[in-house]
Amino acid sequence: MVLDRFHRTHEIVWSEVADDFVTEYSRRMLISLPRRDQRENGELYISGLLSLTSRKSMRSIAATAGGGAAEQRLQHFISKSSWDWGPVRKALAADLDRALDPLGWVVKPMVVLKTGEHTVGVTESLVPRLGRVVNSQRSYGVWLTGDTQSAPVNWRLRLSGEWLTDAGRRRRAEIPEWVDADEGEVPSAAAVALELTRGWSLRPRPVIVDAREEDAGALARTLSAAEIPFVLRIGGATRLISWSAAREGRAVRLITAQHLAEGAIRGGRPARWVGRVGPADRGARITGTDVVLPPGAGTPPLRLVGVRRPGERRARELWLSNMTEVPFELVVRLGRLSERVDRDFAEISTKVGAMDFEGRTFGGWHRHITLSAVAQGIVTLSAAHDQAVDRPSDDHLQIV
Repeated sequence: MVLDRFHRTHEIVWSEVADDFVTEYSRRMLISLPRRDQRENGELYISGLLSLTSRKSMRSIAATAGGGAAEQRLQHFISKSSWDWGPVRKALAADLDRALDPLGWVVKPMVVLKTGEHTVGVTESLVPRLGRVVNSQRSYGVWLTGDTQSAPVNWRLRLSGEWLTDAGRRRRAEIPEWVDADEGEVPSAAAVALELTRGWSLRPRPVIVDAREEDAGALARTLSAAEIPFVLRIGGATRLISWSAAREGRAVRLITAQHLAEGAIRGGRPARWVGRVGPADRGARITGTDVVLPPGAGTPPLRLVGVRRPGERRARELWLSNMTEVPFELVVRLGRLSERVDRDFAEISTKVGAMDFEGRTFGGWHRHITLSAVAQGIVTLSAAHDQAVDRPSDDHLQIV
């Protein structure tokens, strides 16, 4: 069976019709491709992403079909072909939205270290988690996420000014003219999620972003303007304004989120958790206070939620949300969906080639990552079908 090795690696109970499901699902997701040979190459590529245990290079995928001419066909199919990845992603998103009934959309950054400078999007910059400046390619994926399952459905490659303004680089990487239409105006972490509501016919869900390394204010403003509910993980140094001060017309004073949370958490109450929590959360205290973003005047209120674990004086987690009418615990529960995505990225995405693209073109990267997402959708749906998924029934999660 095509998926045997992958299945054993993840210790999932798979059905005997796994190969048939791979073929059937791939065909459904690739129906928008205009030519039969494109659809066949797409099926071959997805099958290779699922079956190979080594790095998912063009050569290794082609080797599953005999190599040689197959490698040339796949190279053209991914890097030079004209098929549009947008309809494939839209079909995948619609199917997974129905199947998974996600609680939220988690936006996750992906950083791929690169040694050269010609791969599309590669820029020398500081990667905070590494604590140093490196050559890397950065992108954002938006995941449909619940308590027990998650899968990516859309991706956006982050391009620096060097790539957008250098005509030579753009030409070699075949970056389309439309790419910089909103680059720099709409944060990439927001744009990748907003696309799901613009012509994709998906009902908006809360957007969850770990914004500790992002411009949290820009994200909050963009998502608020689009009337999309959001939960942002923010750092303690984020500057905010007390809502009570802004409402009463007092002098505007910027205060750190950590200070605001600590001032409120002294009166915090024991958390009444909804959904799954870990042992460290038992006895935690949680509180929220209303804040506004600078400059304050005319800015709608947001909710700052802090969580202090037993024995700790400082808030361990800080969340910023425009859902000011829902329980504090729900804000935290939604925010922690990002942990589900982190696990699935490590256990599935890295195994289906999300970080393995070796080409240099903009379209090639997008086609590769799209087919990798289809492969992950197959794994996720197979697991959801074969396992008993205990999804809590929470009427108050119907937020929008």
